[in-house]
This record gives sequence, structure tokens and C-alpha cells, in this order.
Amino acid sequence: MFVPVKGRRLSEEIAGQIREAVMTGQLQAGDRLPPERELARIFGTSPLVVRDALHTLESDGLLQIRLGALGGAVVQEASHRSVTRSLATLLRRTKATMDQLTEARLCLEPEIARLAASRATIEDLAALERALDERRAAVRAGAHPRLHDIQFHRLIAEAARNPVHLVVVHALMDLEAEAVVPALSLTAEDNRQVLRAHQGILAAIRAGNAGEARRLMEQHVLDVQQRLESLENGRPDSRRS
Repeated sequence: MFVPVKGRRLSEEIAGQIREAVMTGQLQAGDRLPPERELARIFGTSPLVVRDALHTLESDGLLQIRLGALGGAVVQEASHRSVTRSLATLLRRTKATMDQLTEARLCLEPEIARLAASRATIEDLAALERALDERRAAVRAGAHPRLHDIQFHRLIAEAARNPVHLVVVHALMDLEAEAVVPALSLTAEDNRQVLRAHQGILAAIRAGNAGEARRLMEQHVLDVQQRLESLENGRPDSRRS
């Protein structure tokens, strides 16, 4: 599977060979790589160079490096998390504004809601209902409910069954949790409107009404955008979704 490496970027070459083995299925999720010293012998280099390559692949989300007697480098299940972290970091570094964030959501989330209405499973619907229940409980307890709202949108993206959408939505929601949640102050009427909007979207998804799910999500995100604009301008606006 692997061949000795040559050149000036040995760790990159090692990482590339292991990555290719994962991508082509020669290495499967759960497979354990040989110990570092054995890999160093196979690649014709030092354990330190191998360790550097393994840590790079761990950062990419392809491997998990476990410690202890049963430790070592293990191939990870495919996951959106590493890509989401990278995208969220990029968005933070570009200093995307709240207005730009909701503009991006407006381009994506109505279509995602439409797909969810066609693809959601019984388990998806139950998870969405639980998210609404948890939001109600948070409001009753006097806690900030926005993180529950964000979780509701993540779950809709999962129900849409498109991994590309899921990665982007998770990144946008991570950014919103960091940038938007601290700025929001919801009134009792705001909270009622949020819940009504989410209940309507869930009802459309449960009924398999793709067009209505799309329309309600578009209206929902537009209301979010209006609320954020009013916050940035210092003019409280009771409309909220």
C-alpha cells in the first residue's frame, strides 16, 4: 500500500499516501495503522516525520490518534466536522457581517427546507420536535433560547440529506452562535413569533409540503435579517423569527 518517500517534503508525501489509501477504500473506518516505527521503516524515514504526517491527517479529520497500550492512528468515520471547523474559521477571519450571514442563509436554507420536506425520516421529525420542546423549556426557565433555534436549523439541514448543505449550514450556525447570539435580546413576543415560525416549518416538513416549507423558511430568514438590521441600527424591532 505504501512506498518509501523521497524529496524535501517527506511528511506531506507520507500524508498524501495515507490519504489516498483512505479515499480509495484501501483503508476503512476503524482500521488501525501500523505503529510509528513500523511506518517509518516502510516509508524509509524517521518516526518524527511520520508523527508529523499523522498529526496533519488528524487535523484533517481522517485519523484519530489514540494514546495508551491500545493506542495508535485509527481511520475515522467520514464526518463533516473538520470541514465545518475550517469553514467557520475562514468566515471568522474574513469578518463576515451579520447582514452577510443572513444573506447567505437566505440563499441556502429555503431550498434545504424544501429538500427536508421530501427526505425527512420519522427520526428527523422526532429530533425537530424535541428541539422545539427544549426551546420552550429554556424560555420558561428564563434562559436564552437562541442556541436551541440554531440547533433546529442544523437538524433541518441533516434531514435534507445533502452533506454539502450540511457542512455549510453547520459553519454558518457556528458563526451565528458566536456573533449573533450575544447581540440578541428577545422580548416575550419575539419568542412567541420564533416558536410559531418553527412550528409552521416543522408542520410543512412533516406534511411533506416542500413548497410551503420553502416559503416559510424564506419568510423566517427574512424576518431574521430585518431583526438584525434593526439591532445594528439601534432601533428595536419586535418582529423576529
